[in-house]
Amino acid sequence: MLAVSSVAVVFAAISIVGACTLALLVSTQQRKINSAHGMTAFHRHLDALSDDSREHVRSQLRDAKQRQVKR
Repeated sequence: MLAVSSVAVVFAAISIVGACTLALLVSTQQRKINSAHGMTAFHRHLDALSDDSREHVRSQLRDAKQRQVKR
């Protein structure tokens, strides 16, 4: 009938276990990602771009420019 070597059986078993592990990881990752998380990240990004959050950077640039002018 069908002669299957032991090496082929081992590789087949490793492939099946790897595929099951990959499927499990993908399914658990998809559960963690939802639209609320995406919206929260988007609002955090917008807040980081606001003028209030960048004020300390502008003040550091002004200070550095003043130090260069004094030299």
